[in-house]
Amino acid sequence: MRQGVDAGRGAGQSVDPDVAPPCPSTPTPTPTPTPSPSLASPPSEVEDWTADLVQTPHVHFFRSTDWASSRLGPLETWSPTLRLFVRMIFADSRAACLWWEPDLVAIYNGSYRQIAAKTHPRLMGRTFLEGWPELWDGFEPIFEQARQTGLASEFNASRIMTERLGWKEESYFTGNIVPIGGGPCRKPEGFYNSCLEITSQCLAERRTNMLNKMASVSDLAPDGIYTHIMSALETNGYDIPMAMLYEAEQASGSTVLHLRGHIGIPNRHELLVDGENITSPNGLIPDCRRSGSSTRMIDLDDRFNQVSWRGFEQPSKKIAIMPIATGSRIFGYLISGTNPCRPLDGVCEQFIQDLGRMASSIMTAAVSRLEAKAQQQQLENDLAFSDMKLRHLIEHASVGMVHVSLAGTMMWANDHYHALTNELTAQHRQSQGSFFDKFLEEDRPKARELWAELAKGRDHVNAELRTNLLWKPPVGDDEPTHLQVLAFSYRENGELKSIMACTTDISRLKWAERFQKQLAIEAREAKKQQEAFIDVVSHEMRNPLSAIVHCAQGITTCLDECRSRLAKIPQPCLDILTENVGAADIIMQCANHQKRIIDDVLTLSRLDSMLLSITPTATKPARLVDNIVRMFDAELKSSNIKCDVQREPSFKTLRVEHLYLDPSRVTQVFINLLTNAIKFVKTVPNPRITIRYGATAADPRSTFVSQMFWAQRGKHEADVTNDPEWGTAETIYLTFLVSDNGIGMDDGEIQKVFDRFKQANPRTHVKYGGSGLGLFISKELTEKQGGEIGVVSAQGHGSTFGFYIKSRRVERTPQASKDSGHKENKTPVPQQLRVLNVEDNVINQRVLGKLLKKAGFVVHIANHGLEALNALEREQFDIVLMDSEMPVMDGMSATKEIRRRQREGQLPEPLPIIAVTANTRPEQVNNAIAAGADLVVTKPFEAPNLFALMRDLVLRHDMSLELPEAPGDSEDTAGFIT
Repeated sequence: MRQGVDAGRGAGQSVDPDVAPPCPSTPTPTPTPTPSPSLASPPSEVEDWTADLVQTPHVHFFRSTDWASSRLGPLETWSPTLRLFVRMIFADSRAACLWWEPDLVAIYNGSYRQIAAKTHPRLMGRTFLEGWPELWDGFEPIFEQARQTGLASEFNASRIMTERLGWKEESYFTGNIVPIGGGPCRKPEGFYNSCLEITSQCLAERRTNMLNKMASVSDLAPDGIYTHIMSALETNGYDIPMAMLYEAEQASGSTVLHLRGHIGIPNRHELLVDGENITSPNGLIPDCRRSGSSTRMIDLDDRFNQVSWRGFEQPSKKIAIMPIATGSRIFGYLISGTNPCRPLDGVCEQFIQDLGRMASSIMTAAVSRLEAKAQQQQLENDLAFSDMKLRHLIEHASVGMVHVSLAGTMMWANDHYHALTNELTAQHRQSQGSFFDKFLEEDRPKARELWAELAKGRDHVNAELRTNLLWKPPVGDDEPTHLQVLAFSYRENGELKSIMACTTDISRLKWAERFQKQLAIEAREAKKQQEAFIDVVSHEMRNPLSAIVHCAQGITTCLDECRSRLAKIPQPCLDILTENVGAADIIMQCANHQKRIIDDVLTLSRLDSMLLSITPTATKPARLVDNIVRMFDAELKSSNIKCDVQREPSFKTLRVEHLYLDPSRVTQVFINLLTNAIKFVKTVPNPRITIRYGATAADPRSTFVSQMFWAQRGKHEADVTNDPEWGTAETIYLTFLVSDNGIGMDDGEIQKVFDRFKQANPRTHVKYGGSGLGLFISKELTEKQGGEIGVVSAQGHGSTFGFYIKSRRVERTPQASKDSGHKENKTPVPQQLRVLNVEDNVINQRVLGKLLKKAGFVVHIANHGLEALNALEREQFDIVLMDSEMPVMDGMSATKEIRRRQREGQLPEPLPIIAVTANTRPEQVNNAIAAGADLVVTKPFEAPNLFALMRDLVLRHDMSLELPEAPGDSEDTAGFIT
């Protein structure tokens, strides 16, 4: 923190020559004393001005602070200026604190708690001197400077020792202290202090600088390498508080370690072992031996007593043993202590790996140089070319080449280089520094800097520079040509004589990189906006539709209720009730139709945005089909439609039990086909629908009739069953047929029935309705599951739609339902279950609450998650219905908190939770399950099925039974669990 204070003081006390001096002390009339701006009472207000702040936990903490006993007084007495800036700090995403005059009272946002560290929550409402007395001497001049000048004081990359994990941690912040109001003639009302943490950048810059210094080797002699490595390590005492460097020498078949340098360890310390065999038990040699050729981390122990730790002058928690090696050849060991004020996380481990690799690469280069030097004469003889052949090669190369003197004069260049720099050979200038004139003025300092590095002895440099020659990109305005320049020194007898360089035109590559980067940014943003749009549409359409369904269901039961309560109903009343029930049935049909259109539109949006995924789940296909058909029982009975379900013998032959497939996507295709079949058989005599399903291990098309018209395949070429989550077991194709005796289609209508927004006949929409999306979406979904969909039909003789999907066997069959082992011990569910309905929508509260009470449930309403938590503390409930989108505390946060309190014994168990949501994306459903929900029910849903699901869930929890993980494995939840 002291270093951060020093940085802030330096910035705060700098004098700006343009700032006006303080006002001269001329006599002025003495003003009438007025209350302090921060304490002056605003106009009469009775409302709580903090109520419209975003109610985060930190805002709750701010509002609950005893401000009446603070120097600022009660919240209702605060001035408009103070209120304004309080709103501002809570809206600021950065760490921000308000220091209000005259006592510098602290008001800060949630992000500032990391800086406040252990002084939070005590700092809220306290003065700077009360919160940080040890820092006052450093910060007082900064505040005073701001009072006098009315200007902000900035601090950049200031180190602050924060205490987040119970120990002081090195952190860096940048920010400023801005006076609110004030100036040379008027004192400010307070100060706005905003901070942004840049710890990662500062640590990376410091460590990178050290590694860059280590990489800049001027002398590759082995003795000089060890000295160079230790010199580079000495520049960073914070990350290298202690270090030792050993050279491994191979002598007489054994390895001897020679100490080549040490940092932070006093002479004659017991760790400074030199010239001993790798088998020695002394010092850290045993740890080097155990590390082998990989980095090893050891804990600090008594051997490191009396070490003079550098940097923070604190002992490291871990010591890194880094072999300096290439392949299996070990050149030595670098031993270093880790930063004691930073966690040993992935960033620290990566730094240690980089340090070890850097030392190894330098040592490898040095050893390679020695080995190469012995062969130098032979290589020179083998690789020598005549001057004529070499010049011929250079002149015709597709790379620009140039030879430049140490004074910057171009001595020679090939034609390709002149073309790249837009200069004719005849115009070649010999003036001093002419080499740099070819580059863009903004890049010349960079070129001269690289030149200076070569002049100082660096072997080569690689850089990207722009020239004065303009290049025309495929799109956009002309821009300077980009060159990739590889420059290297030319030496004679070890003395630098000149510089040579190779240049390549990379203008098109640089433009393509920028273009692709922009495309990627736009694609990510478009995908994010599309997801947000789908979420909003789903939520806003499903919520009111749910209320419509529930109201209609309530109306349909009113006739039976009246008959059960009244011995005789007057005929006029009976007629009206019957008419209302009929109207409610129509509402239900319209609502179901609307729901299917919503599902189709949202599915189409996900398909277009490539947001729809296939998620494999262990599923029992036979049960899945039964559940889907059960969803249509009421509609089939009301329309007197006979439905026959047939299982093919292939199921028994192949012993099909549990398969990996996506039951929700199969259900969606089935619903579309059954909905169409029901729609087209209602108007024919003796309506009949037949469903057949089977399985095959290969050639699924052969299981269908040869006259089947198959929809043209789209672009779904990837085989999803090859993904790891599908397993590696045998592939099984599931086949499905839905036949009806409806109106049928002719050949022309069949050709376009699977097209987008197309129906078989223009009269179809007029007579039967529909959006023309169902079969198109079914086609897309089957193809995404590795299958196809087709149809065979004849005008007036009905239609048969068939499809197949690809799946895999479950390698280990899921445990059978435990219901069978408990049939005799089944405990009946209490008739009056106590239900906590957590819902912020008043209409949904009333409608669903009424239906729950009619079904015999005892209902308690909570408007949001926080009210639900309070209710659970007061009363005991059998089950919770938890909405997702709510103010104050959303459903996911409330569910997590309930499960946490259960783990800590604060709430009783079991407590089933059903998440009720209008958000249907798979990741949203998975997040709800991960938060602790037992099941997820999507809006709209039918209340009777929900009630059955609730009773079943309570019973299973009471008997400690596991719930099925997929829709296909539950007989009572088809169409509800997403």
